[in-house]
Amino acid sequence: MDQMWIAVLLGIGMGFAGSIPLAGPTTMLVLSFGIQGRIRAAAGVAAGSALPEAIYASLALWGFGALLESFSWVAPVSRGVAIAILLIVGLFLLVKPPGEHDEASQEISDQTGLMRSFLLGTSLTAFNPALILNWGAAATLLYSLEILDPSPALAIPFGIGAASGIVAWYAIVLLLLHHYRKRISPVLRTRLLRSMGGLLIGLAVLALMRSWLRGDFI
Repeated sequence: MDQMWIAVLLGIGMGFAGSIPLAGPTTMLVLSFGIQGRIRAAAGVAAGSALPEAIYASLALWGFGALLESFSWVAPVSRGVAIAILLIVGLFLLVKPPGEHDEASQEISDQTGLMRSFLLGTSLTAFNPALILNWGAAATLLYSLEILDPSPALAIPFGIGAASGIVAWYAIVLLLLHHYRKRISPVLRTRLLRSMGGLLIGLAVLALMRSWLRGDFI
């Protein structure tokens, strides 16, 4: 029982800390919806992204991440998918930032698009196999420090904790955005969204160049 609660707490901590970096497609979408005041849509993306990560975290603690690392093609494919996701979301925010819509259409979209936003967050995370490698590295760290035993019984509690930590971080972010959003003018809002898109595209290009220079990009 003690190990189970430790697994939950470690999952919460790792899920929370792992969600803090802002340079990611899911985080950028959550921020973009939050800046527009579409809190329901932002919450849908956040909750949707937490579900696959919980599964990935559970599989990693179960040892599935180490199994995947034994296949040489997994890492380059993961990088390719991650780069594609960065480019798609980046272009979406850069070319046609959602902030260009009027307030009424944003409100209607926020009320009707909760499930769509949830599925969007789920798909962004589920189709990013690099995440299971990241969770695999986290599980390896826990094993090496002898904090947790590689037991399948701890996999589900760890995954639940990871999802809880992710949702907790995004909840804090959305509460802050909801409180301070009205101080952001529509012009600044659009500039922020386009800047987010440009940042994601820049990260995708950087990742592509690094993979090309290493010669390990498929």
